Amino acid sequence: MKYLRMINKKWIYTNVLIAVVAFLLTMCLFLDGIEYPDTVVANEEATFHMKVRVDAAENSDNVRLVIGYLVPKSWRAAENTTVTYTSSIDEGQMNMSLIPTESLPKNGGGVTWSQGIKAKYGFGPNVLDDMEWVAYWSDRVYNVANGEDITADIAIKTKIGPDNLKVKLGFFVNHTNDGLGQNTDHFKVQFTDCISVTDGEGDVTDFCELHFNSAQPLTASKDDIVTLRYQGDIGDNPLDPYEDIYLCSKVITDKGNVYTVCDATSKTKMMKESTFGRTYSLTFWPAGFYGVPEDENILRMEYTFTNADGSVELQEEEDGVPSSPFVYTFKCE
Repeated sequence: MKYLRMINKKWIYTNVLIAVVAFLLTMCLFLDGIEYPDTVVANEEATFHMKVRVDAAENSDNVRLVIGYLVPKSWRAAENTTVTYTSSIDEGQMNMSLIPTESLPKNGGGVTWSQGIKAKYGFGPNVLDDMEWVAYWSDRVYNVANGEDITADIAIKTKIGPDNLKVKLGFFVNHTNDGLGQNTDHFKVQFTDCISVTDGEGDVTDFCELHFNSAQPLTASKDDIVTLRYQGDIGDNPLDPYEDIYLCSKVITDKGNVYTVCDATSKTKMMKESTFGRTYSLTFWPAGFYGVPEDENILRMEYTFTNADGSVELQEEEDGVPSSPFVYTFKCE
């Protein structure tokens, strides 16, 4: 009897395990590739394609296909994007819509779809965080039969934002019956190589690679708070021997006036962010920092990093030769 009970327990355990695995594998999703241009033009439309495949291991009822799309915030993708698809089980072109914020993912822990995807992947391989995930689902609700194999070509048509930049876009696929669960059979993500946006406004903002300088937010008015960083760990540079790093900068206003702050003082000294590493930052209010009058707006800031006596200066390089200050562009109020 004891032996029989052991067999029964083993049989029950095995069958429960099989049942659990079968449940987890009800709809396996695959992202077989993304198609995208290497270069896009600011303020014009571009189309990106996701090649999605579904292998159904059991019947799944009342399910929607979900995608996430990682883009720079300046693109305002939620206002400037349409998503359509064709599939092996539909006739003609089908539509996807923004997921309402009140429709939360099943296993998202109470956050929205966009927040949940961001929690999983952040801003992907990009080095600047001024990006957002925008989430869509199929307008049609599906009943998928066991053994059904489905393919879909999802077309994401977006009006590109106004700024010159380089960025790696992200593409995510999931379904509502899973809703940001933990089993990777139910979701996939891919990121593009670096895409260039040309013919836009301002200097090129590079999301793809780290540079000695960085600024947050990417654009600001004179009354916003700005943080500049010297990222000395990126590579060898003239400031490597120095522990004290200072900001030397000037701003140019819409009235053609120039306001300069370049002395090595407590005001311009950059603070080391960690005991380890060589990243320094300075956070300030531009209008007050430069003493810009109320009736003037700042158009741009030109800045470099220096040692205490100003004898060593780090700026933009061209072909390994120092060429010009770093530039930060302000927006109109």
